[in-house]
Amino acid sequence: MSLNLEKATELIIERSRQLVNQLIENRGHDKPPFLSEEFARLLGVRNIVKTDLGKTSGVLLRFHDGPVIQVNKNHNLARQNFSCAHEIGHILFSELKLDNYIQNIEYRTFNPQAHANSRIVARERLCHATATELLMPETIFKKHLLVLGASINSIERLANIFRVSIMATAWRIAEISSEPCITLIWQPLLRTRALRLVWCVGPGINITNKSNYVPVHTKVKYPSILHKAYEQNNTFKCYKKFKFGKDTKGLPIESKGFGRGENRYVVSLAYPER
Repeated sequence: MSLNLEKATELIIERSRQLVNQLIENRGHDKPPFLSEEFARLLGVRNIVKTDLGKTSGVLLRFHDGPVIQVNKNHNLARQNFSCAHEIGHILFSELKLDNYIQNIEYRTFNPQAHANSRIVARERLCHATATELLMPETIFKKHLLVLGASINSIERLANIFRVSIMATAWRIAEISSEPCITLIWQPLLRTRALRLVWCVGPGINITNKSNYVPVHTKVKYPSILHKAYEQNNTFKCYKKFKFGKDTKGLPIESKGFGRGENRYVVSLAYPER
């Protein structure tokens, strides 16, 4: 990670934690869920409007008398909550003048357009990190995770407690679990029965979205244990080979399918130290 991006991440996470502490003080308790509307009020957001945004999740509109956030009314409430918190991240990004940091990120490329695109990606990831910290504050989420334990069956319970999506919860577990674990998301490959790896994160917080551990096979042909998880609603356990630097290691993983129809996917948790 660039030192500039690392510093920007520290600043925006620290500001997010300040907001969480302010909200807890105002409430008088730290019980989840933490809703984006509560943080919006602390920052003087004039209104949160639920409207049809097509494929867009959220939009931040700036006016002289205060910002307005639009979220997609067609998305479920957990996604709306995260989208709104993401737009709050854009408010904090401007407040902290973090554009100065990502403008100075150096990229080894001869494509000028790649610089602009990479900075957009960096900005979005910082706002994603903000939303994660606001809705699933590290110390509070970790306290609940310690009680439930890092497991595939804890994901849905934690998602309900914090009112966030399954994917966001699985991501957070990989980031901050005391027991190192890797979260993997698998989705069907178009026009085939294969499942492909969509993303892999952990163990530990990593703003670049990369894991030190990467499965040897990122496409799984039918039939497999992962396909059983995709087709059923049970938890399935197996071992899978992962690359770690120059080494290859078999790790225990557990997998479960979530979502319905075209939105069906599989979440896997792998455990490097079990």
